[in-house]
Amino acid sequence: MKRNKLNTSYIQRHCGITACVFEEVTSTNEIVKAYGRQGAPAWTMAVAAAQSAGRGRGDRQFFSPAATGIYLSVLLRPEGALLPADITATAAVAAVDAMEELGAAGLGIKWMNDIYKDGRKVAGILAECVEDSSGRFVVLGIGINLLPPPEGFPPEIAGRAGALFAESKEKFLRERMTIAFFKHLGRRLQSPAGVYAAYRQRLFLLGQTVQHDGGAATVTDLLPDFRLVLTQADGAVRYLDSGEISLFEELK
Repeated sequence: MKRNKLNTSYIQRHCGITACVFEEVTSTNEIVKAYGRQGAPAWTMAVAAAQSAGRGRGDRQFFSPAATGIYLSVLLRPEGALLPADITATAAVAAVDAMEELGAAGLGIKWMNDIYKDGRKVAGILAECVEDSSGRFVVLGIGINLLPPPEGFPPEIAGRAGALFAESKEKFLRERMTIAFFKHLGRRLQSPAGVYAAYRQRLFLLGQTVQHDGGAATVTDLLPDFRLVLTQADGAVRYLDSGEISLFEELK
């Protein structure tokens, strides 16, 4: 993919004028947090071609090189008791919907917030709740590896990171992915009844042995509130509503 600038008018035409488009930022989540604190309306979005300090879970950085990925964050002001897990799961399903619309195959969700293709991570989601004097809002961020970076992935993630497509001649691939995700996210949030079934169907961990808190367990179920059910070798059952699990091949 050539390093063309993102087409701002194309994105805004489909996502609204509250879509703010940048060539590079530190973190789209941090930008949208600032917008939220200033009273920006729901669905305000920051889209970037690159991030210098993209964020993942915990203190991790999300590798966000220019030209080969798309990185965006959306401001949500949910009504009622919509929880971060619900929003993260909805975003994961919407991301797979968008990727499949653009022709990607072999996709699956790793609980709770990663999208995999053929055994490699191609996207990560980070939902953050913020409370200030104006109330409570959520910043939903996603980074998608559309194509392999020319210099390759950094050594520390090269064994597990992947890209959605091996190559593409599509001039507006990043813009089309942004628009498709925005569309499917809105659709899924407006009609949440089918999210659990869609998420569970795409969850590739069911039946697999994983590592959590230093021990091995088998993923035996996903509950409607998106808690993951782990069964240990001694028969003990654990219910996870947060935290991280690892595939054993990722630990090698």
